[in-house]
Amino acid sequence: MRAGADSARVAVDSIRADSAAAAERLARTQRQQAAARSRADSIKAPLAAAELPPMVDVVPGFDYDRNGLFASGALNAAELLDRVPGVTVYRSGSMASPHAAATLGDFSRVRYFQDGIEMDALDPRTGGILDVSTLDLWQSEGARIERGAGETRVYMRSWRTRSVTPETRVDIATGDLETNAYRGYFSRRFSHGEALQAGAYQYSSKDARNGGDADQLSLFGRFGIARKRWSLDGTVWQMSRDRSEQKALNPVPNLAKLDARYRMAYARFAFADPDGPGFWAQAIASSQRFNKRGGAPVTVIDSIAGPGGGGPGGSPESPDTLSVPTDTSRSRPQYVAAAGWNSGPFRVSLTGRFRSVDGESRISEIARASFEHKQLAASAYVERAPDDGIQRMEFAGRIFPLSLISLGGAVSRYTPIGGSDRPTTTSFRGEAGLRLGRLWVSGGAMVRDSAKLVAPVVFDTSYVDVKQGQTTAYFASANGKVWRDVGVQFFGVRYGTASAFRPQYQARSEVFLSTTWPGRFPSGNLHILFAINHEYRSQALFFVRGPDDDLVALESSQYRSWGGQLEIRLLQATLWMQYRNFLGEQYQQIPGFEMPRPASYYGVRWYFFN
Repeated sequence: MRAGADSARVAVDSIRADSAAAAERLARTQRQQAAARSRADSIKAPLAAAELPPMVDVVPGFDYDRNGLFASGALNAAELLDRVPGVTVYRSGSMASPHAAATLGDFSRVRYFQDGIEMDALDPRTGGILDVSTLDLWQSEGARIERGAGETRVYMRSWRTRSVTPETRVDIATGDLETNAYRGYFSRRFSHGEALQAGAYQYSSKDARNGGDADQLSLFGRFGIARKRWSLDGTVWQMSRDRSEQKALNPVPNLAKLDARYRMAYARFAFADPDGPGFWAQAIASSQRFNKRGGAPVTVIDSIAGPGGGGPGGSPESPDTLSVPTDTSRSRPQYVAAAGWNSGPFRVSLTGRFRSVDGESRISEIARASFEHKQLAASAYVERAPDDGIQRMEFAGRIFPLSLISLGGAVSRYTPIGGSDRPTTTSFRGEAGLRLGRLWVSGGAMVRDSAKLVAPVVFDTSYVDVKQGQTTAYFASANGKVWRDVGVQFFGVRYGTASAFRPQYQARSEVFLSTTWPGRFPSGNLHILFAINHEYRSQALFFVRGPDDDLVALESSQYRSWGGQLEIRLLQATLWMQYRNFLGEQYQQIPGFEMPRPASYYGVRWYFFN
């Protein structure tokens, strides 16, 4: 009987143990299901985003997420372009001064897209070239730079939110030149998929030596709803800038005072995600507006033929003149319809872009097709754009014949349409890359046929357009980690000679340390970024009409400038500092306008939730 009792006791204990284990498994399953339901309830389907181009660069391309944008230290889109071989960015001064970017010296060959909408240069004082300093990055979720053979295209997406938990962020910064900046963000999703986002950015600075004092306020707002595969949202972005007259060295005229407001607003209906598999489609109705208040009237000489210019069309022999009055207001609607299909490595899309310019309707048609695989990538881009009088055809590709070697390039042909007097231009870029551990080293050449280069009259209205023959540039680059968490970013370009709107030599180098110190902080709650950068540029030429109607060349400076950056993230707060031109180099990117002396900026970005 004792043995039986023991057996019974063992049996009972075994049953209890099995029952307890089963109960624990059931409880664990219920907790996991509850957690999954909680996550599903708190994370909503995203609002739609614009299509991004494929990345077919030989080495890892210029693709930035939201954290990458802030870590780059770039304050606007122009400072991202400083890192791209073949692109040269010009400024007349600090952050609020005009910025213009050129591809192989051509300012009309850099284009910008915000949420699928092409940004138009509505300020008549810029001569049809967009002032890139107006393209803030603070409200961006990411940016991708597409290097074509003949032009550079910058695609930006606005910041989005997915969590029903309220999220806020506060950024505060100060520095030299009496610089002060404040940013605030708020976002949340609601139970039925509604989204609310708001942000504001206020910035001010003063330069007692050069003038160009600035006071700027930017506002961002979005409201929408997303339910599984469809979404509807409305977005408004507005920037008001008040900049005083900027002094120039004689005989260059001062840069006029500016009191202006830029606004972009759009409504978008979308089905599915352009980044996901299957069919997707979007329809966007947008409006861009520019208002200038006060100031002296300005006369702009414009010899751009066709609709891209400030007047009805002209030539260097008989240029248009456009008198910009004291008060100016311009607006332009833009309607976009896009659809595409993604299946594995294959992607195709069609886009129609409708504009109404001075009562004239213009429709641009764009077609894309791409194939992306880890060993092979190729893309085709065709656009007929009557708005700037060009038909574009472009093909790009990349191949990895071996895991350590990458070969690729791009070719494009731009043909004038609609009466434009620009020449047919063929461009080519070839590049080869070699991987050394985690470092990619590459080199290649860029070639462009004869082209008509548009003058950057935003800096000086007396600049004139220049016709230029074939241009060849040789470049080299290095990107990646070289030892543990230490890395480099470098590019150097050599053109044939100094010429219109481009130097003969241009280089940018950066050595950086980027680490989370995982041995001491495995949680990832610490991140340190420390970087030293160096920029070198030889002289570039800018042309004006002389007293005998001949062309007179003005030279920018040859210079070397050093800068530094430090960021320390602790949990959700990031302390950062930038020190620009810390050796005090005196130089001019635009003839007659001196760049700021040593200037430091520092502050904190602090993220909150719940």
